[in-house]
Amino acid sequence: MKLDSLPALDEQAVKFDHRFVFDAHNHNAWQLITRYRGTVINRTELGFVVTGWQKSIYHFGGLNREVPILLTLMMDENWIIRSLKIDEQSKGSQGSRCDFACLQVLSNEKLHGLDIESLATRISTAADIKCLHLFEILSACASFAGYLKAQGLENGSEQEYTAIFPNSRGLTAQNHHEILGKTDSSVIRLDHRSLPVLNRENLTTSLDAHVSVQYNGIEALIVDLKASDFETVYAQLNRFFSQCQHMEKAYFGLSGRVKFSNTPSMAGLFLLAFSHSSVKGGISRAWKIEKILHYLQTGYGKNPCKGFGG
Repeated sequence: MKLDSLPALDEQAVKFDHRFVFDAHNHNAWQLITRYRGTVINRTELGFVVTGWQKSIYHFGGLNREVPILLTLMMDENWIIRSLKIDEQSKGSQGSRCDFACLQVLSNEKLHGLDIESLATRISTAADIKCLHLFEILSACASFAGYLKAQGLENGSEQEYTAIFPNSRGLTAQNHHEILGKTDSSVIRLDHRSLPVLNRENLTTSLDAHVSVQYNGIEALIVDLKASDFETVYAQLNRFFSQCQHMEKAYFGLSGRVKFSNTPSMAGLFLLAFSHSSVKGGISRAWKIEKILHYLQTGYGKNPCKGFGG
């Protein structure tokens, strides 16, 4: 099975085939980063089953890494968590230290007994769950479940596909988000005026770029980004992608804090893509890429692993 589009969902039963996360593979090495993420909610006789998944695929000069994670929340009819299960095939992005056992320990029973509103508050940042991937999936589950509840719906799904690849002058990203059967499309093109300067951790410390966004086929946003230190680069990217998310929210009629979206993660994904061309070597290349992931996921200058000892 290949990954080249969002999985087809049966909107009547809102069913999701779990094999999509673990048995489907993207062989397009031209795409530096590919990410799939989604949430499916089903009403049952006992309450609600919330399935959340994310699969990131990295292609960097011979280094290929797939990061599939799928979890299931069993909630009662009052939207209170009764169990949380992570699929045993799940694994994170930080090598052997970030396997199923570590993911399971990080979640374990900490969230049992929380209702959907409390869950959204309990995991307001990645530090609350000590894993960026679990944070992204769980916060999306809580956000979408809250949205579905507010709409008076008992079944529904949302899913998203993002691909980042090089162009002649920088990077292009394509994104598709499907919410309750309605889909949007965006193309983001970033052209460097001068190549980014990287520090010894291969993180971007300068940026001078022109960025344009086509949203649903219409030119929607044009900005210039310019920064001379890592913190400012990150802040400028975050501000830019916040503008992109506002367009998405307006299109889907969403309001408030919406966490079922890849868009806030795009700043880190672009920084990782900026680094790829300068990272050399074989085994050392894999180690350097992993170190970049550490910094982007846990915070610049902090302990690179927020697992057992974080």
